[in-house]
Amino acid sequence: MSIHQQAKLRRFVILGSVVVAGVAFYNRGAIMERVFDTAGSSKAAPEIKNTVDVSVQKQLSELMYHDQQVELVNSNQPFFSKQELNTDKGGWQKLSRRDWLGRPQVANAMLNKSLMPTSERVPLTVKTPGYKVYRFNDNGNEKYLYNRSHLIGYQLTGLNNNARNLITGTVALNARHTTDNQPSMEDYENQIATYLRAGKQRYVRYRVTPIYRNIERVPRGVEIEVESVNDAAVRINVYLFNVQPNWEINYFTGTAIHSN
Repeated sequence: MSIHQQAKLRRFVILGSVVVAGVAFYNRGAIMERVFDTAGSSKAAPEIKNTVDVSVQKQLSELMYHDQQVELVNSNQPFFSKQELNTDKGGWQKLSRRDWLGRPQVANAMLNKSLMPTSERVPLTVKTPGYKVYRFNDNGNEKYLYNRSHLIGYQLTGLNNNARNLITGTVALNARHTTDNQPSMEDYENQIATYLRAGKQRYVRYRVTPIYRNIERVPRGVEIEVESVNDAAVRINVYLFNVQPNWEINYFTGTAIHSN
């Protein structure tokens, strides 16, 4: 092969590599979604239709925060149908695909003690949409404004570093409050975990929906629906605001300003 032919072949190989890399980069979202589709669903997970009422989501997205972390939805009664409470497949979990902006969507599960993890959670590495690092002083304790908040809490199914299960949530949304009695996601998760640990035959239907306003990257809040299947011990339908007292949040970018 002549030097000219060798040079031409090298140019062809380089050009082909660039094209392949470009195609892979352009389709990176779809490629990652295939990976997350496998990692985010139990084998027993049934086919889930999009049963979340879009009109309810829109109403929740327009709510304004007035010093109360939680608003009751539908008189605290979840919207599950009889079919959605079926336990024939045992415990399972299923996450939705992220949308075109990379934002996590509704997470569904039929919770059972069999799904609960037995090992400690490892540190999170996923960067959630809009996540920024801000620290502040809370009564002498340093806190971070944002947590990477699980939609389905780790203590319930052991699902951890999955981009479809993690949103950018304020510490007030995600973690237990130390200065007031307002509930957080962790409080509801602890209530459910306590119920599940009391018996292997206990099942809890669970759905968490992040609520976005238009094309903002950080959710305005989350709707949590919970229903114990074989008794009336747990019935929850609440909306938790993704806010932090004394902070002004830009929900499109995730940037924030401390106002005090």
